Amino acid sequence: MGGFSFLEMNAMHVSMRIFVLAATLIATSVGPAFAQDVVVDNDAGPPGFTTVGTWTQSVSSGWNGGTYVFVGGGNPSLTATWHPTLPAAGNYEVLAAFLASANRTPRAPHTVAFAGGTAEAEISQVGTGIREVSLGVYPFAEGTAGQVTLTGGGDPGAHIADAMIFRPAPAGPPIIGDISQDPGYAFTGQAVTLRCRITPCMGAAITSATVDVAVWGETTRTLVLYDDGAHNDGAANDGTYAAQLDPLAADAQVSFVLRATDDAARNALPRAGGFHVQAHPTAEWRCIWVTSWGVGFLDEAQAQDLVDTCRAANINTLLLEVRKVGDAYYNSALEPRGTNITGGPGFDPLARVIALAHDTSGGKRRLQVHAWFVSHRVRNGETLAPGHVLSRHPEYAMLRADGTEDPQTSYLDPGHPGAVDHNTSVILDCLANYDIDGINLDYIRYPGGTEYGYNPTSLARFNALNGRTGDPATTDTAWSDWRRECVTLEVRKGYVKAWQMKPRVVFSTCGISTGAGTTLENWTSSSTYRSVFQDWIGWLRAGIIDYSMPMNYKAETETVAFRACANMSFAADDGRGTIIGISPYRHVSIGGTIDQLLWVRHNGGGMNLFAWRSEVTGNTEGATRAQFYDALRTQVYPSWLDPPQPAWKYAPTVGILEGTVTMGGEPVDHASVEVVGLPGSATVTDGSGWFGILNVPPGNHTLRATPPGGSETTIASATMVDPGSVVTVNMNLGAAAVGHWAKY
Repeated sequence: MGGFSFLEMNAMHVSMRIFVLAATLIATSVGPAFAQDVVVDNDAGPPGFTTVGTWTQSVSSGWNGGTYVFVGGGNPSLTATWHPTLPAAGNYEVLAAFLASANRTPRAPHTVAFAGGTAEAEISQVGTGIREVSLGVYPFAEGTAGQVTLTGGGDPGAHIADAMIFRPAPAGPPIIGDISQDPGYAFTGQAVTLRCRITPCMGAAITSATVDVAVWGETTRTLVLYDDGAHNDGAANDGTYAAQLDPLAADAQVSFVLRATDDAARNALPRAGGFHVQAHPTAEWRCIWVTSWGVGFLDEAQAQDLVDTCRAANINTLLLEVRKVGDAYYNSALEPRGTNITGGPGFDPLARVIALAHDTSGGKRRLQVHAWFVSHRVRNGETLAPGHVLSRHPEYAMLRADGTEDPQTSYLDPGHPGAVDHNTSVILDCLANYDIDGINLDYIRYPGGTEYGYNPTSLARFNALNGRTGDPATTDTAWSDWRRECVTLEVRKGYVKAWQMKPRVVFSTCGISTGAGTTLENWTSSSTYRSVFQDWIGWLRAGIIDYSMPMNYKAETETVAFRACANMSFAADDGRGTIIGISPYRHVSIGGTIDQLLWVRHNGGGMNLFAWRSEVTGNTEGATRAQFYDALRTQVYPSWLDPPQPAWKYAPTVGILEGTVTMGGEPVDHASVEVVGLPGSATVTDGSGWFGILNVPPGNHTLRATPPGGSETTIASATMVDPGSVVTVNMNLGAAAVGHWAKY
């Protein structure tokens, strides 16, 4: 029971799992009064073997000449379960039988449910030939109470579900399982209780249970684990043991190892774990998206209910869908009024919510209001109004590779400069006339599927730039890069123009998380990057958005995918920030939402709920919306915190240069522009000849512009006086002729 170093603890892999490659057990007592294996093979099917989700049938032979099923890694919602019928109570060694191969996962996560608890066992399925790998020895009751479940949530590689063998065995060491930490996410000043279930094999008793705790920079200490009902361990002598750690300082890194010994001097396999103590935030994003499709903020009563409910729940930011399909839920000079506004012809939904949310009389808290714009999708089955952008400019529409438009849903094509400039004007018109605190862009992408984006103007621009004719293939790499760049330049333009008008307005984008990959390394091979052409990771890194809002709409069972997407954004937001979109409507319990919110907070992200009035639509516990907001207030947001003030906006150290490049009075498409001597400043102009360069330090600078494929370089001087300023520098390349593709 001696001490150990912090590094030794980490070497034990602090993941609260058992890693089993083989089991060598000491026989000190007998098992069941028979010696025959009980085998459950996938070939038998239900009730002995069941699956959840789609598992692929093998084409090669598995254990005992039968078949097997398999899935890839990263999806814990896919499960395969073996349900044995055991003829007698006793100790059984559990062995997973499967065909090993080089393409298998090195970490196949199994959960064993036995008499007295559960334990996790992760095994490697890499190798050759048929293997029988032990998951350990466990006590089981007679009958069908026990089971073993394999999930598809391990590392990449095939997860094989074949046969499970339950072999009568002598007593093994105690089993430590069901490890938990309360609270699940530790913050400064909170005592933390560590709990586990310790199960002896039948006929044995636990004589010692301890936990060794190491905090970085401190001496390791050993605490007793109690099962007396007096140490937050539940009832006395129920097999659940607990120890309480005193409150810890912020940023403490804690590792622990659980140990147990039985009355035959058999030691349990130690279980290692760890956690990080996070400082309580002093400001954080607590947002909610509010759609304009149904009840939300369309009349006075709805607006009042929205603000009152969110203020009472300590939500500090409302994202109002002020443009849903090329329409406006405010007084717009550019787009028609939303047809489902119920507050009367004089009711301005955005203005009313702003007035209520910004009202601080009587000590009320000020809520931020961000205008949420659906950028490219401008029709979803509706008949176009006379003032609709596509009624006035049908040439802006996105077409498919066959030259047709989707009959149901219409999109603006970001490859047409007129569409980009219209969207930018819509944003700036709202920003100029309303006291909004932020701008949120949704559908800032292509619809999905590489057949989209064949607008004639976009094609003409692409061909002129690349010296081509005809239509590129849907999977043409250069064409894919073009479409992705068109979206990115639109985001850059909106960000710079909004900063120029109101520097402290927060600018965010909704990022597709489905198909986004799991790491920064595989981002550029993801369908988000390659199919909808949305490089939100690149936008974060370039600083052309303030916050990424990944629409991380995952159910409780999709923990691996949920955290992978969030961690990608966290890893890319060093110069900006991340606000994670969470989907209560996909959760069967309020607790599923609470857990995701607390995890995001613990990892330093902001939180955004999708969406108002759909909070419990997927709930299977009968919860009400009132109960949802009560749980939110008591368990996540118990007191008010203001939104953060991002340092790059409130204390900037650099500025922005923007402007247009023309030639002969016409905008130059894809001119190269850079600040001479400033690494990373190079950019290109969009279809209107506009450019924007961020992160320009104060001082005197020289701008250089060159047309595509040309040599008429132009030099201009620019002075950045104040950090945070946007300085406009327009450049003229002269009177040389330009192709028709540069005129719109």
